[in-house]
Amino acid sequence: MSTAVGVSRGDQQKTSEALSLLDKAVLEMIMAQQPLARVLESLCLKIEERSPGLLCSILLLDSQNGTLHHGAGPSLPTAYLDAINGAPIGPQVGSCGTAAYRRQPVVVVDIANDPLWADYRDLALTHGLRACWSTPISSHNGTVLGTFACYYREPRTPDSHNLTLIDRATHLAGIAVEYHRSKTELQAVERRYRTLVESLPAITYVAEVGVEGRWHFVSPQIEPMLGFSPQEWMADPPIWISRIHVEDREIALAAEQRAQETGGLYKAEYRMYARDGRVLWFRDEATPLELTAGSRPQMQGVMYDITEYKRLEDQLRQAQKMEAIGQLAGGIAHDFNNLLMIIEAHIDRIRERLAPTDSLYADAGEVHDAAVRAAALTRQLLAFSRKQLLQPRALDLTPVLNELGKMLTRVLAENIELRIDLQPGLATVKVDQSQLEQAILNLAVNARDAMPQGGTLTIQGQNVHFDEAQVGRHSSLPPGDYVVLSITDTGTGMDGDTEARLFEPFFTTKPPGKGTGLGLPTVYGVVQQSEGGISVETEPGRGTTFKIFLPRCADDASLTHTPPSASTEMKGDETILLVEDQEAIREVTVEYLGRLGYEVLAAPDGEAALKIVETQTKTIGLLVTDVVMPNMGGPELAARINQISPHTKVLFMSGYPDRALRQNEGLGEDAEILQKPFSLKKLASKARSLLDSSTPQ
Repeated sequence: MSTAVGVSRGDQQKTSEALSLLDKAVLEMIMAQQPLARVLESLCLKIEERSPGLLCSILLLDSQNGTLHHGAGPSLPTAYLDAINGAPIGPQVGSCGTAAYRRQPVVVVDIANDPLWADYRDLALTHGLRACWSTPISSHNGTVLGTFACYYREPRTPDSHNLTLIDRATHLAGIAVEYHRSKTELQAVERRYRTLVESLPAITYVAEVGVEGRWHFVSPQIEPMLGFSPQEWMADPPIWISRIHVEDREIALAAEQRAQETGGLYKAEYRMYARDGRVLWFRDEATPLELTAGSRPQMQGVMYDITEYKRLEDQLRQAQKMEAIGQLAGGIAHDFNNLLMIIEAHIDRIRERLAPTDSLYADAGEVHDAAVRAAALTRQLLAFSRKQLLQPRALDLTPVLNELGKMLTRVLAENIELRIDLQPGLATVKVDQSQLEQAILNLAVNARDAMPQGGTLTIQGQNVHFDEAQVGRHSSLPPGDYVVLSITDTGTGMDGDTEARLFEPFFTTKPPGKGTGLGLPTVYGVVQQSEGGISVETEPGRGTTFKIFLPRCADDASLTHTPPSASTEMKGDETILLVEDQEAIREVTVEYLGRLGYEVLAAPDGEAALKIVETQTKTIGLLVTDVVMPNMGGPELAARINQISPHTKVLFMSGYPDRALRQNEGLGEDAEILQKPFSLKKLASKARSLLDSSTPQ
């Protein structure tokens, strides 16, 4: 490259002034954030003004593809600019492609003869271009951003004036391109950050520490969560503490104080009131920001809505509580039920020997009633803990509920109207009828007590279908078909705290002696054990609605109809084998059945019972055996006796209430089971029914 020498001082001053004006014009456009294309075009035009005959071009490098793309070329032919747009860089790709590849200026005095233009010569000459000087445009760290090129329509060598202008133009182009790319990258980062922040299922914020601290930023999620726009929230610094539940404010403030004292993270969980009155749980986590001189301490944090998590946590805690009490109830139930059965059996025997006019007859009756209440209490404990031995059957709810309504009219006060509204074609469900009736009765009694001044109790039934899982405060249901029973009263309703504890065992709002606190837990347990769900809608002064969801039966063919009444005849002369490890129960049962005419053979366990069967010449009509016994359980004993005496009927007894009893002990669905405690009369009636039955065991 050759340069001209001997430039006059006047020319130098003229060039210096021109450069100053060029700097001012271009830098002002950059600072005004004009579009890059406009800045580059203006730069080219200003250079062309100061160098007659010069045609400027700026190409921008795509570093990933190694290609040059149009940046500016206001005076060059459009067809030429289109042709070189996207040209690769390389060791012999014209002036610009070579300059970008070499990272140094390339001066081609005559395109017609220079080998660098071998592949592009015809293109340039066609548009009358003969000379091209190109300089790489570099960033502050030396990265090539593109090229600045000067074209002439005749062969030309640059002079010192040209070189000075080109050097300054290249520098300004580098500033413009780098500023634009930095701004673009910053905007992209900001967009990604904003997208991230706004897509989080949480509220992000920047706020000054303290109750009166200003809020500098709040993400848009605050509006759908709490009902306040970011602008409203930031305009009212104390709004945060005012929306926190009064019981949780000390928790939030104490966490803030700890964070200030230790310089650690702020962590707190608290409840907040939304604008519409909803109470939401939040987990608030924040980290302190670096302070600038004179600024107040600030935190940057995230508030997560954990309301659903808390609901599930409460549900789990409730389930664990029920499971714990259920384990306790199940653990003592066997012995307790055996004791109650002994009490009931002996009281029945005593009452049979007393005349109704005897003074001891009434005392015996009181003992009997107490035993019955104790047995009912045990059943309630087992029901809510879902360990009661249910006998579910396919059931048509319409006649059951209509019949139940007749009985409810006798339970409800005269100033309470009962309405039963059942959808035609109400689907069949598989439940224990007596337990379902007891559950509805419990809800009706509670409704009655909630309407001391009278009102309306409405029982509705309808078919529903859920496409997605239904998650509520007290239960979760998988998708499917259900029958929903709604029990609605117009009574006093309940507040949130009472509703939260509805199904806790022994929790009651009734005065002492008026309730055990097991009614609603029993309902909950029966529904859960029936693979259903329950929900509550209530508000003080606006009544309460309980909804019981029961899965629909897949097949109505197994629909259970009300069985005919069993015969009241209990006597007989058949041989009964009684197997019971509790001596007191065994003795009183043998004595009772013997008085009815049966020949009773008794054994304390399965092995002894087998020896009796093997040596007995008489046909054993009925085996009455406990399910769980030492050495050999009832199901195994029944199977082995069945091999010896296939026609022997079997009646199981159990003091264990586990709902999995049938599965765990190998009992079939059709196995006949008497749940202890039971009366001797019930045993005799069941025995007679089985002996008279033609159904094989």
